[in-house]
Amino acid sequence: MTQALVYLDEGVCRQSAEALALQLEEFLDPSIAVIQVDSSYLQLEAWEDRTVVLVMGGGVCSVWDERLGCAGIEKIRRYIHQGGRYIGICAGAYFACKETRFEMGPSSIEKKRDLSFFPGKAIGPLIQTDEPLSLSAARAAKVSFNEGDFAEEGSLYYQGGCFFDMEQEVPEIEIMGRFKKLSVHKAAAVYCRVGSGGAFLCGLHPEFKWSGDLSVKADRIYAALVEKLSRHETFRQNVWKVAGRKLALPMKPKP
Repeated sequence: MTQALVYLDEGVCRQSAEALALQLEEFLDPSIAVIQVDSSYLQLEAWEDRTVVLVMGGGVCSVWDERLGCAGIEKIRRYIHQGGRYIGICAGAYFACKETRFEMGPSSIEKKRDLSFFPGKAIGPLIQTDEPLSLSAARAAKVSFNEGDFAEEGSLYYQGGCFFDMEQEVPEIEIMGRFKKLSVHKAAAVYCRVGSGGAFLCGLHPEFKWSGDLSVKADRIYAALVEKLSRHETFRQNVWKVAGRKLALPMKPKP
């Protein structure tokens, strides 16, 4: 059975993982089973040969180091180098970079990481606050995406994510998306060619749909996000299609 794996364990935002699973089911070929897995599965099971993509979404990736351990992280690294594909969203993007810098108020947490699909730094968050994961730090962030014949601007949900920074350009890295306002011209999404495989890393949250009726009691900030982001649903879906094509994933046939 061919499968796509979505990581869900301690330190992972359940809402992000579930939204990612639904998104994969929408655009991947229906013959591919989308499965949510934990650290034990990635450490102990022989999943690599039948997996088309591993997806790691929002959360607190410092917790993942302990959960996955050196053996689990090395399996992921080897899987990508040998031809696998990886999608890292927000925390999943931080996790896949050589270095991370996470700034909370006056303090900054810097860490070197083992996957190192992106050879530079993931730096965030872009909203200066002591509570980067609170709703008050969420934004409908304007971004531009360019890849091949695809060139669009729109808004995606931003919450605590990073931009990508490296000292010099390298041919293995392609900038696919850039922030337009939160941090002008900083890379918001990148494609990394890793050995025989590849990784799509995004500092935003394109997995969430922002639509539906709101009650009169809806939170003011949440209601504003829905109002802004629901207008960019086509753009959000197009970002996934472009990422899927870049990773050469088996996509659902066009109707």
